[in-house]
Amino acid sequence: MKSPLLRRTAGVLACAVPALAAAQQDPAAAAVPQLDTVTVTASRVPTEARDQPVQVSVLTAEQIRTSSAVTVQELLSGQAGIHVINSTGAAEQASVDIRGFGLTGPSNTLVLIDGVPQNNNDLSAPSLGTVPLERIERIEIVRGSGSVQYGGGATGGVINIITKRGNASGKPVSASVTGTVGSYGLHQLDAAIGLQNQHVTVDVYGQTLRTDNYRDNNRESRDSGGVGIGLHHDSGSVRLYARTTRQKLGLPGPRRVDPATGLDEYEDDPRGTSTPDDFIRTQTDAFGVQVEQRLGAGTLYADLGQRDKSLTGFSGSAFGDTTRTQDLDETTGSLRYHLPVAQRHALVVGVDMRDSDLDATNQYSFSPVGDRWKARQRQHGVFAEAQIQATDSTRVTLGGRRQYARDQLETLSGFSGNSDETRHLGAWQLALRQEVGGGFSAYGKVGRSFRLANSDELLYVATPLKPQTSTDKELGILWQSDASSARLAWFRYDLSNEIQYNPVTFSNTNLEPTRRQGVELEGRHALTRSLTLDANVTWLQAEFRAGTYGGVDLAGKTVPLVPKWMANLGATWRPDDRLFVSVAAQYVGKARMDNDQANEFDTRLDDYVLVNGKIGYAFTEHVSGTLAVNNLFDREYATYGIRSGSTGPTGAYNLYPAPGRNVQAALTIRY
Repeated sequence: MKSPLLRRTAGVLACAVPALAAAQQDPAAAAVPQLDTVTVTASRVPTEARDQPVQVSVLTAEQIRTSSAVTVQELLSGQAGIHVINSTGAAEQASVDIRGFGLTGPSNTLVLIDGVPQNNNDLSAPSLGTVPLERIERIEIVRGSGSVQYGGGATGGVINIITKRGNASGKPVSASVTGTVGSYGLHQLDAAIGLQNQHVTVDVYGQTLRTDNYRDNNRESRDSGGVGIGLHHDSGSVRLYARTTRQKLGLPGPRRVDPATGLDEYEDDPRGTSTPDDFIRTQTDAFGVQVEQRLGAGTLYADLGQRDKSLTGFSGSAFGDTTRTQDLDETTGSLRYHLPVAQRHALVVGVDMRDSDLDATNQYSFSPVGDRWKARQRQHGVFAEAQIQATDSTRVTLGGRRQYARDQLETLSGFSGNSDETRHLGAWQLALRQEVGGGFSAYGKVGRSFRLANSDELLYVATPLKPQTSTDKELGILWQSDASSARLAWFRYDLSNEIQYNPVTFSNTNLEPTRRQGVELEGRHALTRSLTLDANVTWLQAEFRAGTYGGVDLAGKTVPLVPKWMANLGATWRPDDRLFVSVAAQYVGKARMDNDQANEFDTRLDDYVLVNGKIGYAFTEHVSGTLAVNNLFDREYATYGIRSGSTGPTGAYNLYPAPGRNVQAALTIRY
């Protein structure tokens, strides 16, 4: 797509959203749920959305069901400020990046399932396929730092996936089975059973998936399941849960392009593989308990969880083979107390902990001596947040966190050194939200956030890595009516000691100062009772503020893998309760390739437009079906690419092709 078309696309969306917001309301228009009635958990306790310092986006179960997306990542990529990068070929393994962190997006975006962190103490992105879409009650998206509430790794934002408990119909017994078939040999089966009465709820689900995916050596098999038991009494509840996921995935590697020799595997053989034997196999088991108990004038919330993840991976190359095994044991816990004050104010105080132990080994075919290391990370924090209703229309939020962290790295064999670092870190935020009448409100927020290096980043460093810190600012305007809503936000993060991999030194390093800033504009409008439109546009600027790279001054250079422009436009038509049709178009702008920090490489990741669609129909009260088409116009594109050299405007590079047009059909039987 040429830049004039980009400007037209952005211009149309930028004009369309305010126009939707200002449009005269159709008396027959379906009501958009009021924010005042939505309860979210952004402050780690249930709170009305209107009391949050910034806008919290909520994707409901109905929006998820009628969306054209077929994975959580696709759902998220349709939201303002969110970019998805995929280098594995498996949709549920794609990394989610909020507000322009590029390759380190997963380390700056915190992903939760029912409030429990899913991010690993390594560089891998959390798998979002462990919970089927059918089992998701809602997804909460908090853009901007969540460090006060959650600690490190939440500078970009927080995504909380809330799963279903019991069933909305209120029936004592419910069950569903969904079978899905699709392109690339996809076969998937999902089943769920729910039992409930006044005091007990039981939820059981299972999923099995087999697919060849788009490329050679990209076959994927995944089996997952879970059970939740809820016990409810007059003053609270207790919930026990357990989940397990087992996956094996072939890794096809990149497609190489070398203009000097005329080699172009990306165009000539995009579905081929350069690594026919590479794979990764993982098993993740998680279990825990969550408690809610009214205590005195407030409510106590507590949770304790355990997560174990084992990994085996194989990588072959011309230099030899590498086999990696890894075991991660992680314990998380939290205690929070929510105290309403004078019916207008609230205080939240809490303590939390996260202890992880990683044991990893790399064995090499070309060396009798492998690498083995153990990493231990201990994080304990205390936080408090006060929500003050200063006037009938003004709400002030003030919060702070103090965190203790200890990182230990013990090298049992290999060339990496040992380290033992103890840190005391702080985060804070001050926010104001002002209702201005006519459905409008404005907000402002300033704060400080941080991120600690994970176990992978601690390896092969000349000196211990410093914590990444950021000064965060955001301003926004919100508007809402019975049938419409809109949001306009500006943000800026000024980061120090950002942690990234340096391919020149083959080690992780603290960067010179960097900056993320951008503008997000989004809107939703119910044109009629049956037709709803959504639109958003994002402008992102991720740049270095100082430093050098390969002798090149980095000041003002763009951070790789961050598109400057993103836009989405979607429509959902529901003429009756039995039928829905949804269509979504997504634009992602050009981006610098990985390893092009100096911004010298002439070739960039191309911009692209994707069009996806989905139709659903309820044949009877108990039987329904859907048909989804992704990448309708068979667009050739890649979300990840890396240049081979580190200097100069030309040279070879590698691309990871994304799937072409693909179709999925599903049939669901419910009881």
